[in-house]
Formats: sequence, structure tokens, C-alpha cells
Amino acid sequence: MFNIHRTINDLRVRRLQKRLKQVNAWSEKVKHYSDEELQNQTVRFKQRLENGQQTLDDLLPEAYAVVREASFRILGMYHKDVQVLGAIVLHDGNIAEMQTGEGKTLTATMPLYLNALVGKPAFLITTNDYLANRDCEEMRPLFEWLGLTVSLGFVDIPDYEYQPGEKRRIYSNDIIYTTNGRLGFDYLIDNLADSQQGKFITELNFAIIDEVDSIILDAAQTPLVISGAPRVQSNLFHIVQSFIETLEEETHYELDKTKKEIWLTTDGIQLANHYFNISNLYDDAHFDLVRIINLSLRAQHLFESNMDYFIYNGEVILIDRITGRMLPGTKLQSGLHQAIEAKEDVEISRDMSVMATITFQNLFNLFTKFSGMTATAKLGELEFSDLYGKIVVQIPTAQPIQRLDDKDRVFMTMDQKNEAILNQVKTLRQIGRPVLVITRTAEVAEYFSDQLFQLDIPNNLLIAQNVAKEAEMIAEAGQIGAVTVATSMAGRGTDIKLGPGVEAMGGLAVIINEHMENSRIDKQLRGRAGRQGDLGSSQIYISLEDYLVQRYSDSNLIENQKLQTLHSNQLEESPLFQRRVKRMVKKAQKISEEKGIVARELANEFEKSISIQRELIYQERNRIINMESVDALDLNRLAYDVFKEDIKNMGVIHVRALREYIYKNISFQFKGDLSHINVNNHDEVIQFLMDQFKQQQQYQKENLADPYRFHQFMRKVILKAIDSCWITQVDNLQQLKSSINNRQNGQRNAIFEYHRVSLESFNVMTQRIKKRIVINTCLSMMTLDKEGDMVIHFP
Repeated sequence: MFNIHRTINDLRVRRLQKRLKQVNAWSEKVKHYSDEELQNQTVRFKQRLENGQQTLDDLLPEAYAVVREASFRILGMYHKDVQVLGAIVLHDGNIAEMQTGEGKTLTATMPLYLNALVGKPAFLITTNDYLANRDCEEMRPLFEWLGLTVSLGFVDIPDYEYQPGEKRRIYSNDIIYTTNGRLGFDYLIDNLADSQQGKFITELNFAIIDEVDSIILDAAQTPLVISGAPRVQSNLFHIVQSFIETLEEETHYELDKTKKEIWLTTDGIQLANHYFNISNLYDDAHFDLVRIINLSLRAQHLFESNMDYFIYNGEVILIDRITGRMLPGTKLQSGLHQAIEAKEDVEISRDMSVMATITFQNLFNLFTKFSGMTATAKLGELEFSDLYGKIVVQIPTAQPIQRLDDKDRVFMTMDQKNEAILNQVKTLRQIGRPVLVITRTAEVAEYFSDQLFQLDIPNNLLIAQNVAKEAEMIAEAGQIGAVTVATSMAGRGTDIKLGPGVEAMGGLAVIINEHMENSRIDKQLRGRAGRQGDLGSSQIYISLEDYLVQRYSDSNLIENQKLQTLHSNQLEESPLFQRRVKRMVKKAQKISEEKGIVARELANEFEKSISIQRELIYQERNRIINMESVDALDLNRLAYDVFKEDIKNMGVIHVRALREYIYKNISFQFKGDLSHINVNNHDEVIQFLMDQFKQQQQYQKENLADPYRFHQFMRKVILKAIDSCWITQVDNLQQLKSSINNRQNGQRNAIFEYHRVSLESFNVMTQRIKKRIVINTCLSMMTLDKEGDMVIHFP
């Protein structure tokens, strides 16, 4: 059958071949360079770029050839043609699909080197600290030999406290290996700095994202959040939890697990009115109660213990359902975490306000250019194109793939399926063939590990808790007789190399306990076997009790009386039953994937408002940080606008109210006579306030007695005004996002409502910033610390 996607990809690869030939031609030339000549190319490349003689695209063939030859001399690794093809795709700012074991780490060295030549950092971003550290140390000798500086984007010590200027030194290197989370938090922290010396990220110019689908699709809607002061804590969580436990499904609430939606029925609302002794639950006075009922319903019925979280030392630790990884230190926002804590009857933690937030989607769109690589990009190509404007190029493997992807095995019940998996492991173990059993959750992985030990089959258990240790263990999974049980993400990014004699047995056997919610993950899991042309096999097992089938399928096949009377062997040999179940799973997986796409689109829509606002605020902060003189700010005009607005809002003005206004906004020590002021004449009142403002400004100048210090003072009081108001705005938007569905009225769209309210609140915040600048300028007090540095006490 004609495959248009394959044809398009072949055309894309063919276009790359021309540049590959140029790289190969240069490779033949640079082989004859001495070490000194090869090393000197970096300086020459930089000079040509600075002089405008060549662009990066012009330099690509020669620069890639230099990296290739240097890599062979320093690391003993020579880039294959397919790796060069991948490297060209990465420089072009697109997505390279490269199969497991094809050498993505080495591939990335070419575009990293080329893009670092412009004098701006080039980033390699991966999913965890271990992989970033490993790749950095492995490739460091190559880059340093070529005259570029390399750093790990963080100090890999738990709870490490950075010294002044240390992060600046890290980010000043040519090439930086880091993780998506580390970079995201550093970006937010960098934009909380109150001086140029406090900033450390120079420029987000070029980045390569490893496991790009995991980072910018699967994790795209999860915001990075820096928390600030605790919110006022509600005491309703435990009381509401007791109420929730009295409710009956369909009678008091309705649940749609597919859409992850839950709501009270009319009977449920009446029960709430009676339980809390109120006349109408939805009166404005009960807003907080409604919010916590909705949160508690979600916590009770949409979050599963040992699936979405587990309890450790009396604390709720989140689990990433996509990756299976534990997320210590991460909390659900807007009271949802506290609702789960009430459900599990553990101590309720403080609900912290949000100081700064950004999604990975917005973070990577800040780069001038970014690209990515993964083994499973093609299945996400539509989203890569829609969200990021990227095309996916499937890079041919260096050796033909010899892995056998066996047809799925289908069972009625989970017990039947699990028994078949254990028997299959037992059979393979008897001949010494290595087996990797992959599960969706840590709980199921632990079950299989325990069962195998009871069958006297030693095994390694990997449940994504210690990435460094697991990388070593997964690397050994291809040895004779090895049995490894792992969650879907454990050890990802590490090759499984076959031990001597394993090839003759058929290579590594991958057994997958159930279909995952995303077909990309299924494909990635199959790819654990058969690296670099190795033999291997993969097989997925299905039961009608699997999570995917139960959650996303409306079939009642499992209740079929006739099927229940048949033995599992009969069912497995029934083509009709097999086809029906496979269609059901395929449909369920498609629904799951579509839900994921919709969720990401929704998160993207919600993020648009805060993204635009964040950009404006950060631009203004940078302008203030970089301003050379206070005169650049028209503070008098700003103060006039504030006074005019405030006086208008005060309406009828009394002398006492005016004096109180001056105390709160301009001067604590004001003792002037107000009897001569015509308080009914607003222009006269505003002019009087302006005179007081100018006097207070002059007082602050004279008090500091140093123009440089006054400049410092003004910069800090303005930044403080911006930050305090922006932090409140970010937290309000975060709260608004979580409650917006309850605010819909009639046919109003939730997104439209969110954007409308967020724009209104931004305008209000802008006015508050101006007012806070006036207050900070007039009422802040300065002292000097022991080192003679200025300390500002803000009102």
C-alpha cells in the first residue's frame, strides 16, 4: 500500500544527503590535519562568523567534519553517516527520530559545537540529573580539546547552596548540559534578581532536547512553580472529607473518569445544604466551601493511591503517571494536594502562594532556536508541528532492525495474563535468555519481582527511584540469565548491550505487561530490544481488566457469560476474540492520546495570558535593572497619575482623610497645615500631594548623600513594587485557572472567561505597581549593615 508519510520522509532524508556528501568530502580533507591544525579551526571558524564571511549554515560541512575527526582522535568514536544526518536535522531546528542505541549523545556534539561558535551558550537538555552529568563528562574532553568550555548546568550535590557568582560562571560556558527542570527553575530565579550582578542566564539561543517527546509533549502542561508565602489555610478540608465519604455515586455525584470530571447532582447539593446547615451551597458566602468540596471530590475519586501518589513517612509523594517517576518536593496546586492529604488522614501541609511559574512549552519557545531527538517522534509529529512548528525526520538506522515484535497476547482477566507472563519468563530463563519485564506502575513491578523470587528466579527491580543505580542495572539487562523488572521510564536513556552468547539465543526478550496510554511509549518500550541491529523480541500482553481498557473503553466484553466459561487457551486461540480485544485496546489508546492532546492544547491556551504578562513584566524588570539613570523614569508623571486616580476614587474628601492618605502613601512624619487646602478642588489637592512627593524624594536623596546609592535605592524600590504585585497576580491567575470552570455563566467559554478576567486583573495590577512605587519611594527606610552595604526596609 502506498505510504505517503514514508515517501515524504524519504524526500526529507534525500535533501539531507547533499549536505552529508559535503561533510564527507571535508572529512577526507581534515583527516590529514595535524592535531594543532585541527584545534585551530575553532578560532578560524569564529573569525569567519565575526567578519560576516560565512553563516553557521555555510560552516556546517567543515565544522561537522572537524568535530567528527576530533571525536575519533579524542574519544575513539567516529560519527556514522546516519549520525551526521541526525546532526543536520538538529542544527536546522527540527526533530530527529533516532532509534535506541543509534548514538544520540555523540550525534548532538556536532550541532552543539557549531552553534556555540557564535559566542552564546548551546544547551543539551535531558530528563534527569544522571543523564546530564553522564553525557557532560563523556563529551567534555572532545569540546575542551577543540577549545570550547563545557559545564554541567548545576552542582550535583543534594541541597547544595550556590555561592555568589557561581551560577553566572556555570552559564558563561560555551556548552551546557542540564535538565529541563533545572533550566526552568533557574530561568524563573534569574528573573527574580534585583541587580545585573544577581542575574546569571546570559541568553537562550540554541538548545537540543533529548527525549523531546517526553519533555515538550508529555510534560508540556505541567507548570514549573516557585512557591512563596503560605496562603491563609482553610480549616474545612477534614470536615468536607467526612461529608464526601457519605456520598453515593449517581445519587449524590456523577463521575466521568475519561474526562476526569466529577460534580454534585441535585440530590448531592441538597445533602450538602443539610450537612453544612446552609440554605444555598452556591451563595457567594460559601465560595470557599464549594471550592473545597470540588477539590475533595477530585481527590477522592480521580486520584488513586500507589498510582498517582503514595504515602511515605506521613507525606503524600506524587507519582508521574506517564513516566512512573516519584516527584518528591512537587505538590499539586490550589488546595488539591491538601485535599488528598485530608483523604489519606495525614498532616495537612501549608498551601503556598505562587511567586513565579512557566510551562516547558513556553520555556523552550524562549530560545532563538531549539531542536530535539527521540526514538518515538513520528507519532507526535502533528503536535510538534502545531505547537512548535517543527517537522520530524526519521533517520535510518546504521544497521537494519532485526527485532521481532510479536503479536499481542490477549486474556480475559489480569490474573490469567500475569500467570502467562510469569510462565513465559520461566521458560526463557531456563534457556538463559535475558528478559526485561516492563510494567506501567511501580506497584505492579513490585508484584512481578516478588512472584519471580517465589519461583526462585533472581531479578533486578527498577522503579524509577534511583536513576544512577538503575542506569547501571539496566545496562546489565542483556547478560545471559538476567531477569529485570522495570517501570516504563526506569533506566531510560541507557543502552542495553547484549552479553556474549545472547545473540544466539535470540537477543533480549522484552515483555510488556500492558499497553500504555500513549502509543509512543509502547514503541519506545519495544525499542529496549534490538539496538544497533541486535536480535531481540518484544511482546505486549493484554487483559480486559487493564487500566487502559477499563478507563477508556465502553465495552462490556468482560461481562460476557459465554466468554467466561472458556479456558484462557481457548480464548487465546480464538481469532474473533483476539480481534475484538485488539480493536478495543486500539480505540482506548486513541481516546487516551486524544485526551492528552486536548489537555495540552487547553494548558497552552491557559498559559497564553500569563505568558504575555510574564514577558511584559520581565522586559520591564530588565529595563529597570539596566537603566543608567533615575532620570530615565518620569516618576513625577507616574505619581501624578496615581494621585489623580486615588483622589477620583475617594470622591468627597475631608481634611482628616487627606492627612491619613499622606501618612499611608507619602510621609509618616507629615505635620503640615491642611487648612488652606480646598479639598473640594481635586486639582489643588493633587498639586499639594505632588509637592509633598517631590519633598520626600529630595529627602531620600539627601539622606543617602550619594547619587550612586540613590540610583541603587530607586532601582530596588521599583523592582520591589513590580515583584510584590506580580507575585500576587501570578498566584491569583493560578487560583483562577483552577476555579474557572465554576465561574462559567450560560454559554460562556472557560478559556474566554479566563483571558477576560486575567486581562482585567493585569490592568488593575499595573495601577497597583505604580502606587506601590510611590509608596516605596516615599516611605522606605535605609540602614547600613556591618559591611557598609545598604539595607532597605520596605513599608
